[in-house]
Amino acid sequence: MHRFFEFSVDATVKTVHDLTFELKQNPEQRNAFAISAEVAKFMRDLLVVTDSLPSFKNCKFAFANGEFLEIDAKGRAKTFFEPVPDWVISPGEFMRSEWLYTHELADLLSPEFVKTFMEMFEDVETRRHHANLLFDLRLTEPDTAARQQPASKPGNKHGKTTAPRVADLQSFELFRQFCRRLKTAADANRFPSLQILAESENVSALPSPLKQAYRTWFKAVTGMQIPNNKKVEAGRADLFCAPVRERLKQIEAIGLEPWYHALSEAIRQHEGMTIARFDFTFPHGKH
Repeated sequence: MHRFFEFSVDATVKTVHDLTFELKQNPEQRNAFAISAEVAKFMRDLLVVTDSLPSFKNCKFAFANGEFLEIDAKGRAKTFFEPVPDWVISPGEFMRSEWLYTHELADLLSPEFVKTFMEMFEDVETRRHHANLLFDLRLTEPDTAARQQPASKPGNKHGKTTAPRVADLQSFELFRQFCRRLKTAADANRFPSLQILAESENVSALPSPLKQAYRTWFKAVTGMQIPNNKKVEAGRADLFCAPVRERLKQIEAIGLEPWYHALSEAIRQHEGMTIARFDFTFPHGKH
């Protein structure tokens, strides 16, 4: 079994060529690798075309957006977000058990290791990030003095908004799945709650990136927020769903895939904007 992780570490599998090379190696020796965003996108794009991937038999992928891809011995692919499979390891565990070996650092003596490690990362922040994971330094945790301070009263002291920000999963297949569920709900005059859109009764257990992306996509598609419990209890789903159906027809007339790619670019350009302020209109001339 080959395992590939889209971790925020220096990847050994940076290109599709690297990926095909590792697939030919004996997985009993080293079977876990960090992949780049380019390789992760390549795999997600493959899934748009087919769910049969015979070249990737017995491979497992964990993507940065919280999605998992498992390919069985017959090449059949399955994607999901939960539960977290038992083959997944944390970035720190990966650094200590696999990353050192794939970067040929495991057998170096201390002085040589320090010299090589520092030369690998000219950027101080990148070096700090890798050292933090490798040695479990927990550099992002509050220091001891801060932890010993009395707990402050809750509240937004610094005036910074905690409103949800725009996000994207960079997966057309997931967006198509989202739109299919939205259309099914709208056609049945059912409020498209987050539970329905994600097909999950336990919304709190869903990965945060997935929930943020769904809220962003919903706002872009409908111009509204996902209906909350108060809205659902108030009733009149027919009035809510009528404009949603019209909006979906307009998007389908443009083409779901080009519409999504334009949306994805707009989300990237508006990184940090709150979902409530985000509006999207498909650019003219992109049909």
